[in-house]
Amino acid sequence: MDIGKSIGFVFEDEKWIEKVLIGGLVSLIPLVGSFLIIGYIVKLVRNVRNGDPQPLPEWADWGELLVDGLKLFVVYFLWSLPLIVILLFTIIPSAMMGNSDGDASTLAGLFATCFGCISFLYGIVLALVNPAIIIKFAETGEISDGLNFNAILTFSKGHIGEIILVAIVGIVISSLALIVGGLLCIIGVIFTGFWSKAVIAFMIAHIGKDDAPVTNVFEPAPSLD
Repeated sequence: MDIGKSIGFVFEDEKWIEKVLIGGLVSLIPLVGSFLIIGYIVKLVRNVRNGDPQPLPEWADWGELLVDGLKLFVVYFLWSLPLIVILLFTIIPSAMMGNSDGDASTLAGLFATCFGCISFLYGIVLALVNPAIIIKFAETGEISDGLNFNAILTFSKGHIGEIILVAIVGIVISSLALIVGGLLCIIGVIFTGFWSKAVIAFMIAHIGKDDAPVTNVFEPAPSLD
C-alpha cells in the first residue's frame, strides 16, 4: 500500500478545493450530513475498487449518497447490537446494586468488570472488520453484503496486516488533521477532518484490491447486438 499516494490523492483532483469545502460544510448539517458523508465515503471506496483514475467523487446524486449512508448506518447498527447488549449487562446491574453494601456491591463490580472486558474485546473486533464491512457493502450497495459475517471475517483474517497498518496510519492522519485544523482558526477542523476521512477511505479501498478485480455492478451490461 502506497501511504504517500493515499495522503496526497485528494490534491491530485483538479476540483479538490471545491469538493473538500463542500464536504466540510455538509458535515455541519445535523444528522443528514453524517449520512451524506458516509454515502460519499462509500462512493469513494467504490471508485477506487473500480479503478477510477479520479476516485474523489463529485458532490452529485445526493439521493444516492443519502441512501447509501443510511444503509451503511443500518449495517453498523446491526453489527453493534451485541456491543449494545453487553453494555446494558454492564450498566444495569451496576445501577441496581451499585449503592448496595457487601456482597451485592461486589457482585455489581464483578458484572461491570466481566462485561466491560467483553465489550472491549468486541470493540476491537468491530474495528478490525470495519474495512471489510465498508468494502463488501460498497461492492453491491446491499445491506445483506455488509452483514455477510463469513465473507467479512474471512476477508479480515486474510488481510489483517493491511488492516492494522491502515488503523495505525489512520490514527496518525486523524491526529494530524486535528492539529492542522486547530491551527487554521479552529473552524479548519471541519475541512481537514473531511480530508482525513477521504484519506482513510482511500487506504481502506486498497486493502486486498489486487486479489481479484471487482466488477462494477453499477454499469449496464454490454449489448449483445
